[in-house]
Amino acid sequence: MNDTSQINTAAMQRFGRLVANHRLAHAYLLVGPQGSGKTRTALCLAQMVNCESAAQKPCGECPACRKIAAGNHPDVHILGNDEMDSIKIEDIRFLLGRAHLMAYEAKTKVFIIRNIELMTMEAANALLKTLEEPAPNTLMILTTRALENNLDTVKSRCHVVKFFPKEEIIPNNRKILDEMLLNRNNDSFLKELSADPKETTHALRLLLSFFRDVLLLKNGVSKTILVHQDCLQEVEKFAARGFEDLALIIRQIIQTKGLVDENLNVKMSLSLLREHIWVN
Repeated sequence: MNDTSQINTAAMQRFGRLVANHRLAHAYLLVGPQGSGKTRTALCLAQMVNCESAAQKPCGECPACRKIAAGNHPDVHILGNDEMDSIKIEDIRFLLGRAHLMAYEAKTKVFIIRNIELMTMEAANALLKTLEEPAPNTLMILTTRALENNLDTVKSRCHVVKFFPKEEIIPNNRKILDEMLLNRNNDSFLKELSADPKETTHALRLLLSFFRDVLLLKNGVSKTILVHQDCLQEVEKFAARGFEDLALIIRQIIQTKGLVDENLNVKMSLSLLREHIWVN
């Protein structure tokens, strides 16, 4: 595999937050142009979930990390290439047959399928069954260059991570949402955020946009028109909450924004907003 691209740092930071908060899903679809680092990032995530170090993961030095980097780990499998070869049902069946076997040595078996837009219809349908009924301790990482060239049924069963190699604002937005929605112990983040009124305002507007999506979905609007396509899992989770809870969160966001506009200390208000978000 001749992949000279770089690991997507923003994506790995997000995966790190998900792993730390025990929120990593069973299937991800990495979307981006060739050279945006999808495969290297997928391998880095495979190292992260199997790293044997007690410190920062992935360490890159333990036996698991070294085997994955060398391409000879018995529980990390890669299918697909950049040569535009089609992925046939036999390829998928062979790969997924291993998903239900016991791991040789990994904590999490990892299956990376590259350029899934090259799958035949039969192969895509075979993959779909595994995405619907994932084997335990298994992580599926799919990649594609064009999201629209894949079956909706496959896309809807994966958590989409879009790679934006030249844009910094989107990874920053994702970090804000992750810290507010996934991390209950985020005191250091709230302290840093409240010290910057401009960034606080941006974060509150972003949260309002997110909860607008929540209300739209709760009222039956199609997922396809939502703004926050990269965090539909969280949108769906909050859409299951009652209207009163959601209204309380939105009022707290608006109240906090008012404090920022009046140049008042917002740390306590942000902490209260966190408690409303994490009420369940």
